[in-house]
Amino acid sequence: MSSHSAPNRPRTVTITFWSVIFLGTWNLGRAIAIGQQLEIARVLGIQPDPRLRVAGAAIFTVLFFSLAWQLWRRRPFSLRAIPISIAYYTVYETGVWLLFARPPRNWSLWLITTLILIGAFLFTRWALRRAARTYFYYEQ
Repeated sequence: MSSHSAPNRPRTVTITFWSVIFLGTWNLGRAIAIGQQLEIARVLGIQPDPRLRVAGAAIFTVLFFSLAWQLWRRRPFSLRAIPISIAYYTVYETGVWLLFARPPRNWSLWLITTLILIGAFLFTRWALRRAARTYFYYEQ
C-alpha cells in the first residue's frame, strides 16, 4: 500500500492555484502570438511597440508561474504576492487599453475585463487569507 495521501489543501487554494496557472498560460500565449506577428506590427506601426508587449507578457508569465510554484510549496509570502501581482496585472492591462486604444473603443469589453480581474484580485485575497492558518507554514 502506498503511504502517500492527497494533500490537505482547501478548495479555495486549489482554485487560486489554477487561476494563477491560467493567467501565466494566457500571458505565455500572448507573448507567442505577438512575437509571431512582430513584422506585421512593425509595418502597420502599431502602438505601443509590440516588443514591449512581448516583454510585458513574458514578465507576467514568469511571475505567475513562479507564484503558482510558491503557492504549491506553501510559502507564506504568496499570501500577499499573488493578490498584489493580479492587481498590478489589472492596472497594466487597463492602462494599455486606455492609453493606446483607437477612438472606437469597446468600453463594454474593457469594463468586463477589468471587472473580471478585480474579481480575481478580491477572490484570491479572500481565499488565501481564509486558508492562511490551516494551509501555509509559519515558522515560529
